[in-house]
Amino acid sequence: MRYLKWGVARLILESEPCPDIVPMWIEGLERVMHESRGSPRWWPKVGKRLSVTFGERVREELWEDFRERWRRLKEREGRKCSEELGVIGSEKLRTGEEAVKLRMEVTLAVREELLKLRRQMGWPDEDPKAGAVETYRVEGLKGKGKMEDGSWVGTT
Repeated sequence: MRYLKWGVARLILESEPCPDIVPMWIEGLERVMHESRGSPRWWPKVGKRLSVTFGERVREELWEDFRERWRRLKEREGRKCSEELGVIGSEKLRTGEEAVKLRMEVTLAVREELLKLRRQMGWPDEDPKAGAVETYRVEGLKGKGKMEDGSWVGTT
């Protein structure tokens, strides 16, 4: 599993009310739409086996501390915050160290819920570096295609 993008964290932090989060595990997608497939890339392979498993809804209490920290950050920014849905009007809320760290913590918490479902499905634990944003920052600098560890980066 790769790291999760911050849109997941933004949904959890900024939505009112807090959204329901239900972990979902998909097996076999690499057989249907592998990143190395040829043209036409947008067309899935038919006749391949695919499995989708849904976990239990994550308790909302897990997100309360994160959401409270986000509210405090927004309060400190005051008028600089846009109330427009999806728009972060403050540079500190967009790229500030505290806001970035909070989004990373939230995505890691979501990822941990996904890993619980992964283990329930019988998959082994993975290399801890796989979920780190830093791993993909480094690999992203190498370009696109198949990486040394067998993962794929970018479009191929």
